[in-house]
Amino acid sequence: MAFTGFTKSTIGFLKDLAVNNNKEWFEGNRGRYDEHLLTPLKELSADLGRLICSIDVEIEIAPNINKTISKIYRDVRFSNDKSPFRTGQWLTFKRPGKLWGNVPEFYFYFTPEEYQFGMGYYQATPERMNRFREHIGRHPERFAKIIEEFENQDEFKLVGEAYKRTIPNEMPEAFQPWFQKKTIALSCTRKLDQAFYSKKLLQMLSEAFTLNAELYLFITESINYEAPDN
Repeated sequence: MAFTGFTKSTIGFLKDLAVNNNKEWFEGNRGRYDEHLLTPLKELSADLGRLICSIDVEIEIAPNINKTISKIYRDVRFSNDKSPFRTGQWLTFKRPGKLWGNVPEFYFYFTPEEYQFGMGYYQATPERMNRFREHIGRHPERFAKIIEEFENQDEFKLVGEAYKRTIPNEMPEAFQPWFQKKTIALSCTRKLDQAFYSKKLLQMLSEAFTLNAELYLFITESINYEAPDN
């Protein structure tokens, strides 16, 4: 079935889970999880997968848990919080296995209070970010067009930790917020609204990922770039 939106029952389940965060309660309410949370997540993942595949065929798009859909179970081995279940859920579209982290990922995340979506390069290493900066230097006009798209809207915010010491460069002023980052993410956060509970959410995420696609490809190219032989 096609995605038609989450429901009040989706959020009701997560709220109830937050105050009954134990295995006995969850097993008694597994049917609610399957119907109101997992099923719409699978539908949304499947519908978005077609678009994601058109951006990068190497990205995992299978609408399954631990592929694009987050586990409901938390890994509590190294956490002070021993609550066994997550009260927020997400979709991530990224390259699988060892390729994960080499390039950015597209994501959608929600809690009983809000939802967030965008593209994040959370596993960027200093070496990969240097490659990104070098690629900007090779293609400044193209990069300027990419970031102009984000300057002309007010929904997505550029986030990510910046270096404490400015990296010296001769790039334009508009490039500096991007040039000085340790990691990069473009993120939009919204309170649960009418769109969340309708098929409009699919349209919104599709438009968001399309907007982020050119930057995704630019970063991916920078990682794979090999200087030509002299």
